[in-house]
Amino acid sequence: MNREALIEFIEGAFDGVSQPGDITLHVAEAHDSYDYDHDAEHRGVDYFGPWQRVPAVHIKKCRTALSYVDKVGMRYYLPAFMVWYLKNFGDSGEVCSDQTLYALDDHPDDTALREYHKDRFSLFLPEQMRACALFVKFCAEDATGFADSDFAVRIYERYWWRYEKA
Repeated sequence: MNREALIEFIEGAFDGVSQPGDITLHVAEAHDSYDYDHDAEHRGVDYFGPWQRVPAVHIKKCRTALSYVDKVGMRYYLPAFMVWYLKNFGDSGEVCSDQTLYALDDHPDDTALREYHKDRFSLFLPEQMRACALFVKFCAEDATGFADSDFAVRIYERYWWRYEKA
């Protein structure tokens, strides 16, 4: 699947998902820095509305947030991150890490992280899991060296392949 078709698929699969009310993007990013005392302040700078309009500047500023969102936040923010990544694919001035891809790791060697992964994806519908699988496959097939394709191949072959045909 080419990049444009994948973006369309992600947009369709996640259209209308619920927005988180508690652990929003900036709250999650603050939790990465052990700031748990200012959630209301961080929530105050968050965008509220359809995930398709989450500002790119918020995604760039909150690169580690996907590691700290809950299952509602994961279903809302992950498609925004995936689409942003795909739209900026190849532009290292915009995308300076593969945090979006790393958020899809199933952590087979760590029981606690594996259970955390399962919980964060527990609200995903089959079509949404397929969108994630196709994103991982796209990164795995990258021959340009932009994506961490070795990592993508490992998580695709180990976990995500089963959702490609969902």
